[in-house]
Amino acid sequence: MMGMIIYLLLGATSPSASTGREVMLEYGMVPEKPVSIDDYVLNAGDTLLVIVKGSYSYSYPTQITPTGQLMIMLPSSRPTTTFGKTLGDVSLVNLEAVGYTNIVDVPVKKARETVAKAFSEFIRPVQVDFVLLGPRACKINVLGDVQWPGSYLVTPFMRVKDGLDLAGGITSAGSVSNILLARRSGDSTNVNLRRYREDGDLESNPYLRDGDVVFVPKMERFVVLRGMAFSKEAIDEPAIQTMFLTDTVSRSFDAVARLEFDRGEKACDFLYKRAVLLPQGDISKCYIERGSQRIFFDMQAFLAGERVDNPVLEHGDIVTVPRIERYIYVTGEVRRQGPVFYDQTMTVNQYIGYLGGFLTTADLRSIRVLYPDGRTRRAHPDMTLEPGSTIYVPRRAMDDMRDWISLTAAGIALLTAIIKFGG
Repeated sequence: MMGMIIYLLLGATSPSASTGREVMLEYGMVPEKPVSIDDYVLNAGDTLLVIVKGSYSYSYPTQITPTGQLMIMLPSSRPTTTFGKTLGDVSLVNLEAVGYTNIVDVPVKKARETVAKAFSEFIRPVQVDFVLLGPRACKINVLGDVQWPGSYLVTPFMRVKDGLDLAGGITSAGSVSNILLARRSGDSTNVNLRRYREDGDLESNPYLRDGDVVFVPKMERFVVLRGMAFSKEAIDEPAIQTMFLTDTVSRSFDAVARLEFDRGEKACDFLYKRAVLLPQGDISKCYIERGSQRIFFDMQAFLAGERVDNPVLEHGDIVTVPRIERYIYVTGEVRRQGPVFYDQTMTVNQYIGYLGGFLTTADLRSIRVLYPDGRTRRAHPDMTLEPGSTIYVPRRAMDDMRDWISLTAAGIALLTAIIKFGG
């Protein structure tokens, strides 16, 4: 009989293999807070210590069988021997099964009454209590936009997010706020993990049960976050803040993330909840690109508690946190191209002179200045610039007689060489 008990206990640590990705299930894992034993729902695979109190009291460990049966065991008066030696007329460890009772999807509070009724045929009066020694393994299915869809083993102490983590997490196209949780009973509910992540709402991250199906659909509404900001969902904030404390990010650096948003959500609220704003970002000049439109909003004033224009997001918007510009960029027909540290006292000619001056092919009458907000202006030598502006020096068209003469002479020389070597 003791061998049967040991067999049952060992069986608790050997669940059947999942049909999905292989995952080692941690049976000793501790839930985030103690679970009320009265509310715990018992089922096949749970390992219990059954405590019996009556005219004589004892306890024994057992596991609910795969068919949902809990063994009713009583002390036996038959002597127990080991290697031929008698240990006594009565042994408290010498138990034998005298019956069973069905325990399937039953909360502990009700299971006490059911098991006590089964014991009352042998012991009167009697009280029964349980200690949960180990939770059962539950098989769930995780489907939709996750890295590894399939079947996984979990425990009743694990939540929806734990199941998604076993499946590799939600893909970049999957919805975080519209997850479908379908129960074996036929009930279903929508799970919004954004509330759990942002507000710590445990009700938005429910416990898993046997036979659950977790389905992650594609996002219905999303915006693209780019520039000097990172998604909180993907980036560890302290690490990013440390990485970007110094001005080491090149101008070409641009973080891009596609994020879901709620209907009617506004740009400033979205950035406040969903993004890590980097020190290099000019948050007073954030903007939304919507088709050919560029809609500006002041995140810095919003964070300071001021009343600001706070545009409502639309599907497909590109929300950009621009970089704080410290340079003027010079390109085109100049001796050296590149950035020059911004100095509000310097003019267009001085920036170009800093990089070696014009090439002979430069069109001095058509120099343009491109501002960070997209505006362009024809340059004049003494105009002042804004940080992040680009000075473009175009190439001169060949309308000068000297250019035509040089080009003709080069053509004649080439033709003469061809004739000479060809002959």
